[in-house]
Amino acid sequence: MAVTVRRVLLPIFLMSIFARLSPVTCTNNQLEVMQEQELRQLIIDEDYVVVLFSNAGDCTGRCEELEDTLASIREDVVEALNAWVVRTHSLTLSTEYGLNTKKTGDIIFVRKGVPLLYSGPADDDEYLLHYLITNPESSIHTLTDVNFEHLTQAATGATTGDWLVMFARADCDSCVQLQSTVEAVAAVLKNKKNVAVVDRDDQGGQTTRRFGVKTFPSFILFRQGRLYRYMLPAVDATTLEHFASDGFRNARAESVPHPKTPFDDFTEWCADWLRENPEKACLGLGILAVVVAGAVFFCVQSSRQAAATANKKANKKKK
Repeated sequence: MAVTVRRVLLPIFLMSIFARLSPVTCTNNQLEVMQEQELRQLIIDEDYVVVLFSNAGDCTGRCEELEDTLASIREDVVEALNAWVVRTHSLTLSTEYGLNTKKTGDIIFVRKGVPLLYSGPADDDEYLLHYLITNPESSIHTLTDVNFEHLTQAATGATTGDWLVMFARADCDSCVQLQSTVEAVAAVLKNKKNVAVVDRDDQGGQTTRRFGVKTFPSFILFRQGRLYRYMLPAVDATTLEHFASDGFRNARAESVPHPKTPFDDFTEWCADWLRENPEKACLGLGILAVVVAGAVFFCVQSSRQAAATANKKANKKKK
């Protein structure tokens, strides 16, 4: 009899336990929260990390919606990409990724160290899942002085399509912070338009000077043998995407210039260097003056020696 009672009571007991645990499971349907250093190490160690940035310790507003959406697709993301899905509140990392710390939440998908910003709806789990799974790699092209014309065919406007190009340089912090934003533009425009980066200080100097780029970052759309400069103050994924798709029609169309001659490119390089290094301009001008003076002195001396040699030969003939 006692055994029978235990058999009847045991399922009821287990059901009561599960009933008590189920609310905990639901309320615990949140992402693991990581501190900055812990997250930095995770990004180094893992190929794929999806990070939700909250604007405070608590996740509210858009951040809360994004957390619920991420939690609902977390298992699918892990299965498809073997990715980590976490949340953090780090103002330093937010700044490094170019996020607006006043907003209520952003998602950065870090793929082998390359960040991708998610700028889509907060409550659409199918859209977010598709966005993450279909962008495991960067869609940005790297253009240099060697391959720029070959890949873009900018001067001819031939068959490679439109190119939205960001011009950057090595010491430009804003360029680094915009990386995740430009990656987002490339992800949305994939298979429609090309998105690329030219680094002036990494094999892109001649191309940068060819198009007269003086400020960084700068964006230019190359389309059908014309170029359109992005002049709007706001630099975000949605605005850049709109500019590349249709907004360029409001910008002035310019003919694509041909590459500069070596002499013109050198003088342009000198002008850029003097403008960016005013404290060294006097020293640079002094060195240039010495070089010019030395060249003049060398020419004068050569002329004098040539004249002296000619006089000696003339005197010998007279004798």
